[in-house]
Amino acid sequence: MTSPSLPGPHFPEEDAGQRLQDLFENAPVGLWEVDATGVVVAMNQRLLQWLGLERIQVLKRQQLEDLVSDESATTVQTIAERCHAAEQVAGVKLRWRGPKGSQDWLGYVTAAAVYSSQGQWAGWCGAVMVVTQPTEEIERLLQERTLEAIERLASGVAHKFNNLLQVIQGYAELGLITLDASHSVHGNLSRIKEAAQRAAALVQGLVAFSRRQAVRCRQIDLNLFLTQIESRLLRIVPADIELRLAPLADRMRVFADAASLEQVLIHLVLNACEAMPHGGVVALEARLLRDGVEGMAPGLTPGMYVCLSVSDSGDGIDPEIIGQIFEPFFTTKDTASGLGLAVVWGIVKQHGGRVDVTSQPGRGTTIRMYLPCESQTIS
Repeated sequence: MTSPSLPGPHFPEEDAGQRLQDLFENAPVGLWEVDATGVVVAMNQRLLQWLGLERIQVLKRQQLEDLVSDESATTVQTIAERCHAAEQVAGVKLRWRGPKGSQDWLGYVTAAAVYSSQGQWAGWCGAVMVVTQPTEEIERLLQERTLEAIERLASGVAHKFNNLLQVIQGYAELGLITLDASHSVHGNLSRIKEAAQRAAALVQGLVAFSRRQAVRCRQIDLNLFLTQIESRLLRIVPADIELRLAPLADRMRVFADAASLEQVLIHLVLNACEAMPHGGVVALEARLLRDGVEGMAPGLTPGMYVCLSVSDSGDGIDPEIIGQIFEPFFTTKDTASGLGLAVVWGIVKQHGGRVDVTSQPGRGTTIRMYLPCESQTIS
């Protein structure tokens, strides 16, 4: 015996269209639809309110790229391409233009393709939820906790792996000494030794990332240090790239390991050069920051810091991967180990500082390092 079905709510058919319209307009998220050319053909009142625009200003008059910041315009094009390829798009951040006189605002976007009744591509639709500042702070903390968890894992792996590599190298060297160079196995042992040496270099990168590498910190005159490293950098920067150095206005001391700091800056400058295969500008700048001053990175303990930044005018970093660039072995290059920026993160953290990165597609990347410094200037 089947149980009787419960009657559901009954609405007159003529009200269905109005109910859908009400849901669209009053949804707690911003909603829109664009046609195949990218022109906005529908937008709900919620999103219009967040943008500070009237419907007549938007519909069939503007493309979605016009309503977001310059840095997010490329991301909009990427979303459209992914929707056209029938990919699922979710959790992508876009920075939207705020009402006149107000700041831009950040939102998480979900999007999907729109097809005609004949099954042809007709455009795409999307929804956006506003990201508040606390959410951004939580995201930053989650990223930092993830890196710290990877750091602990890397420390254990590096220690155990290093012990194994010493055994492999030892036996390979013993075999090379014992066997004559003409022996058929001699060449194989040489390759084993070389591979073990390359692996040992990777282990050293993991050690640096996990902050287990010994650093010899002392008070160094930062401007003098930058002047000395400039000559080294000029020798490795390609001729079609301009290196600009902006030291501190006042000479200050930082408590740092000069060799480690040099390693970090050389790597960041080389990275910046690789981002500009057709030439450009690399800027190395030092700024003095105090508590509450604009430009101070969140999460730092109170005090005075020197901000060392390396900027390039390259293509920028894809917003979808920017949160992963400091993870060990993450790389977009075929020939790279993916440990360079992980080592940068580890060294700066070992100095009691932190690393921050900002990037705009098509407008370059800036990586900032915040290092504690002395409160007095050098006479």
